[in-house]
Amino acid sequence: MKQLRMNLDLSGLDGKTHIWFPLPQRISGGPKEWLNPIDFEIATDKKFGNQSAYFNSNESEFGLSAVFPLLDKVENRNINQEIFLQSNSMVQSDHSAINNIANSLISEAGNDSEKAKKCFDWVVGYLEYANPIRGLYSSIQALSDRKVDCGGFSTLLVALLRAAKIPARCVFGWAIKSKYGYHAWVEYFDNQKKSWVPCDPSVANLGNRTRLDAGFGFINDDRVVFSVGEDLNLTGNNIEWNVPLLQLPVVVSVDKNGIPTRFSEKLKWSVG
Repeated sequence: MKQLRMNLDLSGLDGKTHIWFPLPQRISGGPKEWLNPIDFEIATDKKFGNQSAYFNSNESEFGLSAVFPLLDKVENRNINQEIFLQSNSMVQSDHSAINNIANSLISEAGNDSEKAKKCFDWVVGYLEYANPIRGLYSSIQALSDRKVDCGGFSTLLVALLRAAKIPARCVFGWAIKSKYGYHAWVEYFDNQKKSWVPCDPSVANLGNRTRLDAGFGFINDDRVVFSVGEDLNLTGNNIEWNVPLLQLPVVVSVDKNGIPTRFSEKLKWSVG
């Protein structure tokens, strides 16, 4: 079985450090099998239920290694659809421009699959893959900039789907064959099929310029899923930290004045 190996090395920490290391979903096993060291708490974000290993350290250096098996199936659990219809700071599905586009696209479509395909095709044709970032483009940024990475493709598609009253969510994880490793795609809930359907608009836009094989309704690549949903609140020991997505380790140091600051992580990864 292929595995994703990740190593987080931090040095020069000042004061107390809070670390959230995202845990994979949809695979067998558990944190004690995946992580070294194993002295940690499980933190669960209240909005979407994503889990991470939470570390609270007072050391000046910190090291963590993880070994995760790769995803081999798509999850179809019917969970909390209503939250995947709501607008947030990254997916502005209540914005007038988003609503106008969505309404025009689905005006002659019938079922959820037809509506989703209309939105998918429009995003694939409207955006161009460029300018990858470590953060997340919002749907309005994507609509305005047009040249965005996989995250921008995903937030814009999810915004259109939610505006069309179709539950949808960004999925964040790692696509092993990707140049960058970390990747974002989309799942929407098809009420006729009663299942979550995967879509990867950025891969469809790139076509044969990528080694990834995915598109509307299918994902045929080895991936690790770390989280779903956007605009997350991470909680730890007397601290709360907001992040647009949970895909990489989040490291927050509290300095001697008690002011928390984001710390850049040194992350190495390999597949074996």
